[in-house]
Amino acid sequence: MRTSLIVDTRRFRHNIRSIREQLHPQTLFLAVVKADAYGHGAAELAKVAQNEKVDYFGVATVDEAVELREAGIVTPILMLTEPTDVDRVQAVLYYNITLSVYTHSFLAALSKLAAKFGKPAPVHLKVDTGMSRVGVAPEDVLQMVTMIHQDPYLYLEGVFSHLSDADGPDDIYSQLQLDRFKKVMISLKHHQFNIPLYHVANSAATLRYPESHYNMVRVGIALYKGVMTFTTRVIHVKTLPANTPIGYGKTYITSKAMRIAVLSVGYADGYSRLLSGNGEVLIHGRRCPLVGRVCMDMATVALPDDLIVEQGDAVTLIGAEGDELISAESIANRTQTIDYDVMCSIGKRVPRLYR
Repeated sequence: MRTSLIVDTRRFRHNIRSIREQLHPQTLFLAVVKADAYGHGAAELAKVAQNEKVDYFGVATVDEAVELREAGIVTPILMLTEPTDVDRVQAVLYYNITLSVYTHSFLAALSKLAAKFGKPAPVHLKVDTGMSRVGVAPEDVLQMVTMIHQDPYLYLEGVFSHLSDADGPDDIYSQLQLDRFKKVMISLKHHQFNIPLYHVANSAATLRYPESHYNMVRVGIALYKGVMTFTTRVIHVKTLPANTPIGYGKTYITSKAMRIAVLSVGYADGYSRLLSGNGEVLIHGRRCPLVGRVCMDMATVALPDDLIVEQGDAVTLIGAEGDELISAESIANRTQTIDYDVMCSIGKRVPRLYR
């Protein structure tokens, strides 16, 4: 197998349990499995999480929701964004998926479809407390909630928002957002709206702001810490003389005789081209620097003189070998992005192996 992504389901279960220990027993746990569970494989990890008795799953698209249902997931599923394709909403209603809503036009279309199905559609109203993407402005929430409650084919199960800076260096903006959300909650309760769920905490807020838990938290990236190992194989080993250019564009030229290993991984697998001359891999527990450009299907590394490497040897791109570790965070730092991006970029042609 040229490349593979090994997913440690035991570590995944450990992460769920560790986070749950920090919650009040009555606080519901929504596991975010959008973007194919951040590149780890949504269907398989949702089965593990379902066995761990998580209360909800969070997805981004209709297809992601349907995939979970067709994989046998019976746990409630919340689409975290309002669907753009109203025609696809019939599938959502058929599979009992809960929808996020924030526009009058979508609510009107949803009500008509729900009427055809003969039962109310459960929805969560999204409030924009400061992310400034989508959601109802706090001052418009009461009007929207009133409209939903007056519609016999809509059931308001939850009200939620999203924090934009929960992992930032200070808590000033997060507290501002939390204050705005709390005022919305107080207003709704003052007007005697009995809404079962209020949620605002993402992973960072769940771990950093216990007061943000309310009665459900939405945990994403924290579920996947230390879960993936991204590996490939050595497909060729050769010795090059001094002054030999390596790879496209001659970006690296050997300064002395050098042994290199050619790896069976490239940017088509999600191994970033930005790691060209800027990254490291682990071979037999030793760090080996990338030399030359990362290509579509191959990459090259320089080998220490005393390291015996042969064709077929395993190479760790993300993960640990002995005392050495290459994390998704370290790759993100080298490529000036975030670990979410690194995980989600690993391509579909890389098989996922669950252990």
